[in-house]
Amino acid sequence: MLISLLLMIFLLLAAGALLIWQASIIFSMKIVDGEVRVRRGDPPRHFEHAARDVVRRYGIEAGRLTAVRTGDGLRLRSSSSVPREARNELQSALLRVKVGRKRRKRRR
Repeated sequence: MLISLLLMIFLLLAAGALLIWQASIIFSMKIVDGEVRVRRGDPPRHFEHAARDVVRRYGIEAGRLTAVRTGDGLRLRSSSSVPREARNELQSALLRVKVGRKRRKRRR
């Protein structure tokens, strides 16, 4: 009885952690045959163009890119098939992205 209760509590905590982690993902992109495809979310256009440019220049054939919201701002997570230099370029492009910030209307 006690073991089943502990197991149920553990499963609920694991499900809660998974939901929180999934909510922190802003967008996800997949690289297949040198083409960048959006898997989830809506990445900004200039980041998509930067990703396509970096993939073309570095000749990346496969991989994934995921933008995650952290306490410090947006962070890029990528697969190991993406070279370090390409990751650095994409991270700097991601830092210029203003995701989730509302634009103020200008007063006349």
